[in-house]
Amino acid sequence: MRSSGKRAEPARPPAFSERDNQRERQRKEELSARVWREQRSLLRGLILLAVVILIASLMRAGVGRLFVHGWWNQW
Repeated sequence: MRSSGKRAEPARPPAFSERDNQRERQRKEELSARVWREQRSLLRGLILLAVVILIASLMRAGVGRLFVHGWWNQW
């Protein structure tokens, strides 16, 4: 047999206060700054890697193949 009484309402989280909203904004700003720093660091690393690969390939090719005799006359 079922009871005819009302069911209890589900528990609700407490409402955010202004202090909670401020903390949330600060947390989002810190996360955004951290993501920006990480992306900047990643970009610097990729550029450094490209420069190292370029220098290594130029050294492997040798100066004689890079600057052939009379290269300045081509300009």
